[in-house]
Parts: sequence; C-alpha cells; structure tokens
Amino acid sequence: MPAQIVNAADKPEVVRITYVASPFNVPSIVMRAKGYLEEAFKPYNVRIESPEITSGAQQVQALAAGEIQIASVLGGTSAILGKANGADVKVIGAYSRSPKAFNVMTGANGPADIAGLKGKAIAGPKGTTLHQLLAAALAKHGMSLADVEHVNMDLGAARAALLAGKVDAATLAGNNALVVEKSGGRILVTGENLIAPTTVIGVRGEFLRDHPDLVQAYLSAHRKAMDFMAEHPDEALQLAADEQKISIEDARRMMTFYDFSPRMSDRDVANLNDEQAFMVSAGMLKKTIDIKADLIAPGAFEIK
Repeated sequence: MPAQIVNAADKPEVVRITYVASPFNVPSIVMRAKGYLEEAFKPYNVRIESPEITSGAQQVQALAAGEIQIASVLGGTSAILGKANGADVKVIGAYSRSPKAFNVMTGANGPADIAGLKGKAIAGPKGTTLHQLLAAALAKHGMSLADVEHVNMDLGAARAALLAGKVDAATLAGNNALVVEKSGGRILVTGENLIAPTTVIGVRGEFLRDHPDLVQAYLSAHRKAMDFMAEHPDEALQLAADEQKISIEDARRMMTFYDFSPRMSDRDVANLNDEQAFMVSAGMLKKTIDIKADLIAPGAFEIK
C-alpha cells in the first residue's frame, strides 16, 4: 500500500481507532500498553482517540458515519454485511484466525452433545461468527437453527444466562468460555473443522484514499506490537492476562488458539466467501459482493 505525501494542513487533528480487547486480542492490548499508536502518529501531530466499540455492526456504522476511521478488530461477517449494504469500508489486513477459540458450551448437567440441543434454548450473539458456528454444528447433525431456540445475547449476557441455568447452552469465546469451564461447564464443540473465522482490520474507504500515510502509520504500530509479542512473549502474555483478568496459564493456553498474522491470503478470501455464503443461507444477506475486489485493499496482501 504505497504511501502518499499529504500536507500537514490537510491532516485530521484526531484519528479515532477502536480498541477491542476481547476475546483475546493480544496485538491491540500490547499496542495500547506500549503506546505504539501515539508514537506512530506523533510525527503527524495527530491525536489518537480509542473508543471501545465491541459490536461489529456498531463499528461499521461508526465507519460509515465517519465517527471512527479505523476498526482495529472487525469480524469478517460485519465487514461483509457493511460493504454489501453500502458502507464505505475497506479491509487493510487480517487481524486473527481462531476457529478453536469459538465454542458451543453447556452447563455441567446440560445436553451431552450437539444432537441433544434439539428444542433447547441457546444464547449467543446473532449475526456473528458464533452464530455461524452454531448453524454449522447443527447442520453436521442433521439439524438447523429452526430446531433450536436461538436467543440473541452478547457474550457476557450469554455466559451469565448459562451459568444461571436460564438457557441450555451458549455460544462463547475467550475469557467468557474460560469462566464457564471453571464453573463446571463443558465444550460441546469448537469451530475447528467447522468454520474458519477471519477477523480483519477495517478502515473508512475515504480515509484510506485521502490519508494512506496515516493508514501506514497505524499498520507500523500494529507490526511493532507483533514484533514485541515475538521478542517478549512472556511479557506480552502477562499484559493480555492482566487486561482480560485471567491467569497467565489461561493466557498461554488461549494464545495457542490464535494466528495473528496480518497478511491476507487467498485462504482468507475463501474463508470470507464461506462466511458470506452462510449469511445468504441464513437470510441475513441478500446482496453479495466480490470479497477480493470490493472489500479488500490490494495492500492487505503485501503486509510484512
């Protein structure tokens, strides 16, 4: 993604970049703890604001409205939905791939397997990777979402509902899944071999066109965080554990679930196409897009 010189007078005074720590976004946690964003934007005299918007749909809405310029951790499904519905969003890199981090879980005395979920209440966020996982797991056992009561809740609420016995199962990720496990809950299935979720870095298209140098500044901070994780893995894990309020042992275990390489690949494109196909089949999306041509900036395939 070639840089372009823009006069200082044309620079925005503030760039708003979302901060999303959960479920286990180590590069973002390191970037904030080490001040890499502020350092990268200082030469441009640009101030950074980091609103904590965790909902993918809300991040896309904020990008479309110009309220944020970079969505640092954006679910692939949210990026596709936004673009298909006319939002000015471009993907400048991958954030993570983590099928093992997504789970369908039950309580200690809940159904023994996925087949046992028929007719049961399952809590979790709709229109997300976890929604896709639930549909894929049910399909593998000859069922569909119509065979269960899927209750739309965010992760914290879904965890609480499962632990309180108000639902029979929940779709969970990150420390929410760890809490349920430590309370005697069980994983019925993970996303491994069922889905291949790709989380991306999204930007407002206008911002990418007008300020490619500032986009590069962001990517340099992201790369610096990645380098720190490689060179100081124990310290990076401790930072993540502290942020997520989990033990270092749990952080070490969760780290094995994630691939944080930012360079997009043809496999990522294929995975995003699968996510788009799921949304069409689930009635969430009517208009499709060309993932590679419409959504992903060419430079995303060249990130080092």
